[in-house]
Amino acid sequence: MENFDRGLLEILRGELARQLPEIEANGDWLWAHPETGFREEKTQEYCLKALKTHGISCKTFPGVTGFTAELDSGKPGPVIGIMGEMDSVICFGHPDHDPVTGAAHACGHSIQMAAAMGAFTVLAESGVLEKTGGKVVFLGVPAEECLETDWRLEEIKKGRLHYLGGKPELMYRGAFDGVDLVLNVHSGAMGDGTIRPVGRHNGFLSKTVTFQGKSAHAAAFPDQGINALYMANTALTALNGLRETFRDEDKTRVHAIITRGGESSNAIPETVCLEAQCRANRMEAELEAAERFDRAMGAGAYAFGGQVLIKTQPGYMPYIPTKELDEIAMEVADEILGLGHGLPGPDTAGAEDMGDLNTILPVVQVYVNYMKGSHHAADYAIADRRIYEVSALFLAVFACRLLEHEGKLAKKVKAAHKPMFHSVQEYCAFIDPLFSEKILP
Repeated sequence: MENFDRGLLEILRGELARQLPEIEANGDWLWAHPETGFREEKTQEYCLKALKTHGISCKTFPGVTGFTAELDSGKPGPVIGIMGEMDSVICFGHPDHDPVTGAAHACGHSIQMAAAMGAFTVLAESGVLEKTGGKVVFLGVPAEECLETDWRLEEIKKGRLHYLGGKPELMYRGAFDGVDLVLNVHSGAMGDGTIRPVGRHNGFLSKTVTFQGKSAHAAAFPDQGINALYMANTALTALNGLRETFRDEDKTRVHAIITRGGESSNAIPETVCLEAQCRANRMEAELEAAERFDRAMGAGAYAFGGQVLIKTQPGYMPYIPTKELDEIAMEVADEILGLGHGLPGPDTAGAEDMGDLNTILPVVQVYVNYMKGSHHAADYAIADRRIYEVSALFLAVFACRLLEHEGKLAKKVKAAHKPMFHSVQEYCAFIDPLFSEKILP
């Protein structure tokens, strides 16, 4: 790869040094005000005001959190997206959780959002795009974490939302139209100061399950009831027996929680509810795991003479890394931090909605490893505040790398990408039928 223009690098470093106190202050505010997906109203309001101070106006979307902004060099060239995720997880054990909602930035999206906004404002005020061409689009995206499923399904039923994840929702609303490829950073917990592109991720299908039995006095007339909790227990036992039948290479994971287990210990439980996710690193394996899950649930209901309602919702598509972007990401890491700081990242059985975006566009996400503790856990915290500076510089340099030389690298990446779908409409046509429900037996 051609050497990056050192003059541009120094311009970006200088502008970042000037803006760094503001970037860190934005990150600290966001960390202290966590909100879960599609509820990020305060977060969005703060971010819009922060960008406005730099003369940047944003486009929002009716009825949903999420926004975009654009920098146009006025010259031909690719359109590079820089993305920040606005939402938090729920972790009541985290020392900085919201005492009412339990929301906490135990996945570091507050840092990611502040750094991504910082990269965008550094590009805006440094004037470097005049030397490169093309456009940069900022995307503030809601709801990466798939939480509060019942509430989101109600919002889908009302017509306010269409999907469980923020990226599919904004894809549907046109936020990514015209964007050629997307860059994203994530705060990583390895704590070694490296930058590592994320490896392959699982996708998943979401399940909401309702076992319906018959209530009766638990002591006097248990023979007159149909125990929905026993149905659920039997179904979960059957599911556990299926786990050894999943192929290791598919990284299949099926995990469930009981969200309603009965109303009184003195009554046979009439209605019991589960929530589950069926994950795998191939869509075919996801669908296979989902079908086996349904059979296990049906078996539990059949054993006791009850019924089970199984609702399926598309969660996220498997994420398959874009090799060309990952290679450039590691070279950019070495460029700004020194050789040996850009390293490959591991595959994981976790899931995120970058996979959905990746079915249409080349995307890259890297872990910037200046955190400590475990993701989504009470001990997750910043180990080194350089994470703000490094993340913002990485994104700004990466965007310029892709835009310089008339967008040579961006064009190469886009030409090599093999999209699963050629439009958002094709994506939606595949995803929408995955919303389904069945009653068994």
